[in-house]
Amino acid sequence: MSELLRAPVEPTAHDAEIRAWLRLDVRDRQLTVLRNTFRPWRITYDLTSTGLVWRAEPSWRLTLEEVTAGVRQIVECRNPIGLMADLTDQVAIIQRLAGPRP
Repeated sequence: MSELLRAPVEPTAHDAEIRAWLRLDVRDRQLTVLRNTFRPWRITYDLTSTGLVWRAEPSWRLTLEEVTAGVRQIVECRNPIGLMADLTDQVAIIQRLAGPRP
């Protein structure tokens, strides 16, 4: 058993992905998570004179039905957690619109 513990471990592709992830700035990690979670949205952050602003815009043209139901053309927050919460609400609206119809 002790030989197994001392055996050299070959790095895997997964190890390389983890190392690349850890080299990212915290904001870029948060951006990656948001973009992977909410793929149909264009998500960015900008440094303004008042601080960071996290922004998401749908990558599709909103319909009148979506706008009337509350889907926003631009979702902005001061932090990525707030943006995630707001986008979760936006997705819920869209899912209700796409749900079963009588």
